[in-house]
Amino acid sequence: MASLPLSFLCCVLAMTASRCLAKHNILMIAIDDLRPEIAAYGFPRMVTPNMDKLAANGTLFRFSYVQQAVCSPSRTSLLTGRRPDTTHIYDLWHYFRTYGCNVTTLPQFFKQQGYRTAGHGKIFHPGHASGAGVFKEGDDPPSWTEPYYHSPNSKNFSQKDEAWLAPDKPEEEFPDSQIAAAGIATMKKLAADPFFIAVGFHKPHLPFVFPKSYLDHYPAENISIAIDPYPSNNMPPIAWSDWGELRAYGNVAAMHLPTNISKDMPDEYAKELRRAYYSAITYTDAQIGKVLDGLDALGLAGNTTVLLWGDHGWQLGELGEWCKHTNFEIAARAPLIVRTPLVPQSHGVVVEALVEHVDIYPTLVDLAGFEVPTGLEGFSLVPLLKNSTAAWKTAAFSQYPRGLPKGTKRDDHGDHAMGYTVRTAEWRYTEWVYFHNKTMQHDWDRVYGVELYDHRGDRGTSFGAWENQNLASFDEFTPVVKQLKAVLHAGPKAQQRRLEAARADQNGMLAGSQVRV
Repeated sequence: MASLPLSFLCCVLAMTASRCLAKHNILMIAIDDLRPEIAAYGFPRMVTPNMDKLAANGTLFRFSYVQQAVCSPSRTSLLTGRRPDTTHIYDLWHYFRTYGCNVTTLPQFFKQQGYRTAGHGKIFHPGHASGAGVFKEGDDPPSWTEPYYHSPNSKNFSQKDEAWLAPDKPEEEFPDSQIAAAGIATMKKLAADPFFIAVGFHKPHLPFVFPKSYLDHYPAENISIAIDPYPSNNMPPIAWSDWGELRAYGNVAAMHLPTNISKDMPDEYAKELRRAYYSAITYTDAQIGKVLDGLDALGLAGNTTVLLWGDHGWQLGELGEWCKHTNFEIAARAPLIVRTPLVPQSHGVVVEALVEHVDIYPTLVDLAGFEVPTGLEGFSLVPLLKNSTAAWKTAAFSQYPRGLPKGTKRDDHGDHAMGYTVRTAEWRYTEWVYFHNKTMQHDWDRVYGVELYDHRGDRGTSFGAWENQNLASFDEFTPVVKQLKAVLHAGPKAQQRRLEAARADQNGMLAGSQVRV
């Protein structure tokens, strides 16, 4: 038999590699309002065996930060790979394609590469914020090849009378259980094709609703109030949120709690809320387990990268705060776990480097073997998956909008404030400055508040204890303030230049980050 030409063999190998690469699947799991309080993050009281197993077989990023601690801005940033000052999405109403930047989203990118893309539950913020005013429905229709799935029972478990409920009903009637089942059905349907499947769970978002049996994991007598329930000393008033989201529930509104900066919530009800939040987490963890078991049962786990994220943290009475809506550590930090068969050395690893949710888009593109598009404002995490101590950026950036402080003269209706915050390995530094919400410009010289919090020694295993004293006005910390002011004002682009230089010094590490199967 005559030997085949080398050029033909090379062509066959290239086609085979391309075919193998294109068939690598993505399963993205999103969780609403989940702070990194699961056992894998150092909280053994939490009953979260499925997320813990995912972390044990993947990479847990201990310090991952969202770009704005509220649903739509955070999700829009993650799914477009761009920061809020680029998307111009700071609220729950505006749609990025018509208001900020009409760009290719993460699932849309995979759609353009020939993937089947399917969304379930809450991925984009639903409604007008994801296109309901432009398309027949929200959920950003250009991102998906498959019909979008929402639980038919969602409205049955949505009410504003009680902030938490534990109905004694079959688990399969709850919306997140139906979302899990739909996600599994979609995996089965698309198993023969390369897919990007996103499964978004609603809990532990308010109201905390879950099957009654999940309360058994957290006996009432074992629940305590927050470690540090009092507002941070010397905190500028503009940093405070009066947690209106929680006050909107009838039973909380009936308490007629003051909205001033104080520890308002009665201790007994604070314990109830904490117990309910934990129970909701464990319920959601059970749904995650069903999805991951379904992936295994279909024989797809060995060919699928699983990435799990929460859209921001959640304050459970720490520093007198509830909900999100702040620049504090507890609101800005969220869980991020990646399990990929493409990087075997990433299994069972904890990464201590500061990462950001804006890094998720380029990471999944990189893992799938595609060239990372220009315009993204995050970095692929693949180098950290390969080597947890690889060269990396040294700061993470978040922001949160506010109205002007009371008594401040307004020039026009566009006058607002924006809190810009930077987290380094040892500090969190925040400036609240003038922001015009029509021109989208801020002014560093018009300052309404400055914060400095000491995170030296913070291992991410306690909530509230690290930001109970604002040090910005203390003379001994003036050099720290000066240094961090420069980092904050230089912004993420300076981090990009620094990282590119560091990687160049490590013999082109960035160029070697592409994964090939």
